[in-house]
Amino acid sequence: MPITSILKDDSGVENAVYGILMIAIVVMVALLIGSLVLSQGGQVQVLASSPKASLTGVMSGGTAPSMLINHESGDPLQVSQILLNVYDDDGVLIGSTQVSSVSPAVTPAQLSPGMQTSAIPLSLNPGGTIDTGSRYTVKVVSSQSKQQIGSIVLVAR
Repeated sequence: MPITSILKDDSGVENAVYGILMIAIVVMVALLIGSLVLSQGGQVQVLASSPKASLTGVMSGGTAPSMLINHESGDPLQVSQILLNVYDDDGVLIGSTQVSSVSPAVTPAQLSPGMQTSAIPLSLNPGGTIDTGSRYTVKVVSSQSKQQIGSIVLVAR
């Protein structure tokens, strides 16, 4: 093979240039993605978790149903941020009470372990009743995060 043909053969150079260009493009894309991801780090918000608590209660039936909540253990609860969903024994929602809208205001404002609320009047759906001797499930939900804090199964007095 003459030397002139070796000097004029540039097919290997073309492949090497393409390879280097592809590597450069991949590195630039990786740097771009990395800078975008890392620049958002200060703006990432951690979702606040709902408090969790072990609760018991006493429910009174009749024409003006109400309940008391006993805080047995767990995180302190802001009473004004509690939503009470009342279900009958068949799992049908019969009422929902936003505690912050109850008048007079429920006391104490913060419920810690070992404490009990004042009577909370329950708002029932039309046709919903709390019958003495029947079993109900009350799901206590955070009105801010809409996550369940606890659940109470009780029999109405």
